[in-house]
Amino acid sequence: MREWPVWSKAALIVLLLVIVGVALPHRPVTEAQGGGTISYGSKVLGRISAENPEVMYSFNGTAGDLVQVHVRNWVGTLDPQVTLLTPDGLNAGSSARSPFAAEHQDATLGLFLPQTGTYTLLVSAENGTNGQFLLTLQGRGPVIATPLIYGEGREVTVPLNPQPQYFTFETQDCPTIFTVANLSEGLPFTFPYMVKVRNQQGPLIALLYGGDAVEDRLVLPARSGRYEVEVLSEDPQQQGTIHLLVSCADQAPGCVGSAAGGAAGAALGTATECPPCFSEDFGGELCAEFEVTVTHEGDSTFSFTWPAVEGADWYIFYVLDAWGAMLPDSPVLLEGDTSHRYSIQPADLPRGPFTAYVSAGSGTDIGTFLCATKVRFFSEEPPVCSLEVGVDIVPVEERRAVAGWTAAPGAAAYLIHIYAYGDDGGLIGIRVINVPGDHTSYHLSGFGLFPPDYSRFRIEVGAYSEVRGGGAFGDMPRGFLCGGSAEVEFAPADNPLAEL
Repeated sequence: MREWPVWSKAALIVLLLVIVGVALPHRPVTEAQGGGTISYGSKVLGRISAENPEVMYSFNGTAGDLVQVHVRNWVGTLDPQVTLLTPDGLNAGSSARSPFAAEHQDATLGLFLPQTGTYTLLVSAENGTNGQFLLTLQGRGPVIATPLIYGEGREVTVPLNPQPQYFTFETQDCPTIFTVANLSEGLPFTFPYMVKVRNQQGPLIALLYGGDAVEDRLVLPARSGRYEVEVLSEDPQQQGTIHLLVSCADQAPGCVGSAAGGAAGAALGTATECPPCFSEDFGGELCAEFEVTVTHEGDSTFSFTWPAVEGADWYIFYVLDAWGAMLPDSPVLLEGDTSHRYSIQPADLPRGPFTAYVSAGSGTDIGTFLCATKVRFFSEEPPVCSLEVGVDIVPVEERRAVAGWTAAPGAAAYLIHIYAYGDDGGLIGIRVINVPGDHTSYHLSGFGLFPPDYSRFRIEVGAYSEVRGGGAFGDMPRGFLCGGSAEVEFAPADNPLAEL
C-alpha cells in the first residue's frame, strides 16, 4: 500500500472534499507584526495578543486571480482565523481548517477573486489564544483552460519538468464522474501524475496521484458548478500520458481490469465492475469486524462507535448528504478515539438521509490507511411506504409507454428515472422527469425517451416529501420517502410492429 503524507491523506477519501496545502515559495520571511501591505509570494510573521487581537494586511488583486492564504501558529498557542474582505468591504470568505493537515490548527483560504482592487486580510485568533503566526499569500492570474466535453475523452501528454496544463468543465444535471486513466508505465508502477481539481469558488477539493494505480475517479454532485483541473507530474523527471474523461455517473466507462497493468491495460480498456474505494478485502482479516454503529440520541444528535483497529493511531470521520456532498463541519481527525458525537445543523436536516464514513490509519509524519467503513442514518425516522410501479406499452404508437405507480402518503413530488440496458447489461441513464405529487401515472413519450439503439429499459420512480430544495441549485425534490421500479422492452428498431 502506498504511504501518503499527512497533508494529502484526504486524497484517499471517497468524495475527496479537502483543502490541501500548497508548497510555499523559497522567499525570505519578513517581519510584519502589526500588518501592512503585502503582495503575492509574501511570507510574513505577525503576532496576536490581548492588546492586539487582530492584524490587518492589504494586497492588490485582479478579478479572476486565484488567491491562496495559509496561516499557521509559529510561536505560542495561537488558533488562527483569517477573513478576506473585498475592495468594497464585503466578506469574500473565511478560512477553513482541514483535519488532515500536518498542523490541525492551520487556517487556509483559497478562492478566485470576484473583482479588481485592494483586498484586506484580517488575521485573528479563536478561543482566546495568542502567539506568533506565519502568513503566506500566493496568487496567480486567470489561465487559459481547455474545455472538457461530457463523454469526449482527452489524452494529455505530460513532459519532463512540465508546466501546469489547465482544463475546465461545467457539471450537468446528473451526478458526474471525473475519470483520470493512466496510459503510461512509470515508477513505482505507473506514471506518477498529479491532478488538482478546484471548484468554482477556488478551494482545492481533490488531489489525485498516479504511480501505483491505473485509474482514479472523482464523484461530483449534479449541477454543482464549474471545476478547474490542473495537470502536473509528481516526479518532474518522469513523463507520460493520461486520459481525462467527464461523464454522467450512469454513463461512466467500466473500470480498468486489475489483471491489465500499466499502459497496455489502459489501452485495451478491459472493463470490470468498479470496486469501492475500499474493497471488502481491504486490510484483510484486520478489518473483518470494523463496522460503525450509530445511535440517535435525540433531535439532530447522533453517536457513532466502532471497534479499535490493531495498529491504528487515528480515525477520520466525515458525513455525506443524500446527494454525495460533504457536510462542511463534519470532517474530524480523532487520535485514538473510537467514538464520535455529531449534531446535524438545522439548515442541513432536509439533506438526508446521510452516510457517515470512518477510516482507520496509522503514522504521523507518514500516514497509511488501514481500514474503512460506513453507515447510513436519517435525521429523523424515514416514513414507511412502498411504491409498486408498472409500465404499459401504448399500442400502435412507436416506442411510447405509460408508467403508473401506487400513491405514496405525503409525497409532494415524484422523480422518474429512465435507464437503458446496454449490451453488457449495464444501465445507461437516459432522462430524469419531475412529476407533481398528485399524479400516479405519466405518459412516457417524446423524442429520445426510448432511443432506438436499445430495446430494454428500466423505469425507476421515487417519492419525495418536498417539491424543491434538493440538488446544487435547490430545484430538485428532496426528502426521499420510497421508490420502486419496473422494466419494459420494445421490439428492435428495424421491426417496430413486432411489439403489437
